[in-house]
Amino acid sequence: MANSSGRNWFLFIGIVVLPLILAIVYYTMFATNRYVSVAEVAVRQTDNANPAISNAPGLALLLGATNPTSREETLFLRQYILSNDMLALLERELGWTEHYSAQYKDPFYWLNSGASQADKLAFYQKVVKAHFDDETGLLEVQVEALDPDFSRKALDLILKESEHFVNELSHKLTRDQLSFVERELATARAAYEVKRDELLHFQAQNNLLDAEATVTSRSTMIATMEGELATEKAKLNALTSSLTSSAPQVQQQRRKIQAIEKQLIAETQRLIAQEGSSKLNTVASKFRDLTIQAGIAEEAYKVSLASLQNTRIEINKKFRSLAVVVSPNLPDSAIYPDRPYNLLTILIGLLALLGIVRFVIATIEDHMD
Repeated sequence: MANSSGRNWFLFIGIVVLPLILAIVYYTMFATNRYVSVAEVAVRQTDNANPAISNAPGLALLLGATNPTSREETLFLRQYILSNDMLALLERELGWTEHYSAQYKDPFYWLNSGASQADKLAFYQKVVKAHFDDETGLLEVQVEALDPDFSRKALDLILKESEHFVNELSHKLTRDQLSFVERELATARAAYEVKRDELLHFQAQNNLLDAEATVTSRSTMIATMEGELATEKAKLNALTSSLTSSAPQVQQQRRKIQAIEKQLIAETQRLIAQEGSSKLNTVASKFRDLTIQAGIAEEAYKVSLASLQNTRIEINKKFRSLAVVVSPNLPDSAIYPDRPYNLLTILIGLLALLGIVRFVIATIEDHMD
């Protein structure tokens, strides 16, 4: 029994007392105060369809106006904030590594100035946190620093660069979209110009402004001539009934009829083509085909032009910007480390570990008996 009590006492000292003493020594003598500056931002989409909301970012966020596109780009921003690119910017502008390597007391928050880039990035992601809230669509950014002014300066710089990132991302997306529509417009315009030039060349080659109108005109003329021919033949019949065939009036009427018939045959031959010829009906058919092709190309060009105009309007309506809902604050006291809370947590954890160890030992002894 005495051995069991002594063992439990040694376990208590070894598992609880000694680690707790080390924790107390660390938090009282070595732990460095860390100041936290916090900001809340979101990538919002400016929509002119609802100016009341678009002009009030906070109201838009409260009403749940963060759409899937903005959510996706906010997550892009989160990754950028935690990236090597942002760390490099802070290194250039604020001397990030120098700030954390200046203190030697706290081994957990000391950054070796000669550390590798991977170690620097790991340390950076340890003191800079970006949490995305699915419900509000807000991105909360925290910067822990050894000095309150440095933490706010670092966060201000992060937000400034984040705004530049969002604007550049938005511009790139709109430029790509606009470039695609402009290329489609250029292609449609080139196709329309080709078909238009083919039609103009065909008109010049055949000396016809409108082949279909010419065919209609010739058809009307042929019909008129056929009516005139029927009238003149009727007159000839009337003359032959009262005069001899050798009479001058009869001969003159016959010559008139022959002239009309000859002209009618010529006009009919000009109008109606045999296969492979280039008469007016073939010319009109080809003219109509070219006109249709030119019309289709013109409509495609009009559609592309309208699409370009609509795209420009949509780009202006759907422009992304960074909405700063909560501006970076200047910490007036150190948030970390929370010594009482941390020590209490460590004590509870150590007591729980002691209980587990004692339970395991008791179970082993029961099996041995």
